[in-house]
Amino acid sequence: MITLSKWLVMIAASAGLVACGGGSDPAPEQAQVRVIHASPDAPNVDVYAAGAKALSNVPYKAASGLLTVNAGDLPVKVTPTGSDTGVISATLKLAKDTVTTVIAVNEVAKIEPLVITESAMKPSAGKARLRVVHAAATAPAVDIYVTAPTADLATTTATLSNVAFKAFSDGLEVPAADYRVRVTAAGSKTVVFDSGTLPVPAGADLLAVAVPQANGSSPISLLLISRDATANVTQVADVNAKLRVVHASPDAPAVDVLANGSAILSNVPFFTASNYLTVEAKKYTVALNLAGTSTQALTADLTLDKATNYTVFATGLAAGTPALQYLVAKDDASLPPTGQIKVRVIHASPNAPAVDVYANDALVMSNVAFPAAGDYLKVPAGDYVFKLRAAGAAASSAPAFTSGTVTTTAGKIYTVVARGLLPNTTGDTAKDFTLSVLNDN
Repeated sequence: MITLSKWLVMIAASAGLVACGGGSDPAPEQAQVRVIHASPDAPNVDVYAAGAKALSNVPYKAASGLLTVNAGDLPVKVTPTGSDTGVISATLKLAKDTVTTVIAVNEVAKIEPLVITESAMKPSAGKARLRVVHAAATAPAVDIYVTAPTADLATTTATLSNVAFKAFSDGLEVPAADYRVRVTAAGSKTVVFDSGTLPVPAGADLLAVAVPQANGSSPISLLLISRDATANVTQVADVNAKLRVVHASPDAPAVDVLANGSAILSNVPFFTASNYLTVEAKKYTVALNLAGTSTQALTADLTLDKATNYTVFATGLAAGTPALQYLVAKDDASLPPTGQIKVRVIHASPNAPAVDVYANDALVMSNVAFPAAGDYLKVPAGDYVFKLRAAGAAASSAPAFTSGTVTTTAGKIYTVVARGLLPNTTGDTAKDFTLSVLNDN
């Protein structure tokens, strides 16, 4: 496999950018340069240096290794992969013995280069160097705390204060040790990003780039970018996850939801969805108790990953088959393209057969069985009527269910839940089979 750094070396050599030995001419002065893709909605990109393609098909959150070049002016152009149209064009003025980093920042409609130049000198013996960059256009100015893992933020002064988008710190030399990076809105002590414990070894020279993060409780994550030739990017996600719980068992009474023995929701009736809760990303034992009692209806272990959104549906039957169970769906909070929505279908009706799902008479999902969570679809915003047919039934056959008109708004994310009983023999119309729409953002 050809790595990003090998691409740089091969192309630079072909363009005559790397100094050559031999002959009586003195060696030219040299510098180093690298490129980071930090534009969250931009496509993969190609990068050109001095007119030659230096990087190909670079995805979001990728960084090249260091390219050694002759000091002086170096024209750089960034284009969408396979295109000749430059979205970023800049001439870098590279000084001797420096490292210049070009970061493509901002949303694609306003993409721009952020250029950082620093010394190529290594950190002092026994020390590490850390430079922090605010590259998240949608985040406000922030305070940044780089502390020991157990430091109390309430009595700690910010390492960096009021750091705005595109601002970056000087190189901070610190002893090799374990650290913790916490970010708050400027002037606040409320943490919006928490790295947890980060080991920083002696000799490390790291660029910590805050980039937008769609999922999880934090609006940012950190890219720790080293000067290593390979495996030079480590993504550090916030230590928390987001959790939403939905009571979708049509014969279960109201319940309390407990995580590791502590109540997180109380007296939740059918069909009710909680707001998203911010919780530490770890393993939990999640129990459903009959509301106000210690009588347990369901318990299971759930492991929540960092910077991830979840919706947990309590579905099935409390007194019957299929049994009461959890359906765990990972939610994707990344926004749809302009003018579109994202929508998915959840089959949470315990006695309904597998179905085909139609939106405005177009088949969008096939053979969705209980219990299942479909993938998100990106479709134009507008009005939709959903129809369900037994899996494999002809599109011309009468649907088993037809929804009312669902009006959607561009930029929104929706979860459409098939819930209730089909047929419903309980006499309680609240348990009738229907589609309910949840807003995910």
